[in-house]
Amino acid sequence: MIKGSQVLMLNRNKAPNKGLWNGVGGKLEPDETPELSVIREVEEETGYRISSPQYRGIVRWKVDDKEIGGMHVFIVNMTNQDTYPTPVKMDEGILDWKELTWLLDEENQGVVSNIPYFLPNMLQGKEACDYLCIYRDGRLLHVKEMGLIR
Repeated sequence: MIKGSQVLMLNRNKAPNKGLWNGVGGKLEPDETPELSVIREVEEETGYRISSPQYRGIVRWKVDDKEIGGMHVFIVNMTNQDTYPTPVKMDEGILDWKELTWLLDEENQGVVSNIPYFLPNMLQGKEACDYLCIYRDGRLLHVKEMGLIR
């Protein structure tokens, strides 16, 4: 969820990425579309019911030469009339609004490592794109833009 220059983020209290700020989301249920999944997951993790999430692409990860997962990314733009007071503690962790400049600061080690590589393009409203994050020995080595999703 985006409101002006702020992004609603979750400081996770569980692995993976325990203690790091990450976007809100989760896993697809059987026979669930990515759009229905994000609507359900946002409501489960925030208590807030969203509508019309905008699809921005896929982020996949390859760990030690093995592709092991990925996620669909959606953006929800909130208006000035929309309110979601934070910080708030939820089952998954603490939710809080974070300034985009803070999230993208290259010295910020409190954010999941791949976010600064794909989030700026996705927020600019470009066409949906596929990103591949390459990790070795637990460290992000490279994020590769694989092309547009048609």
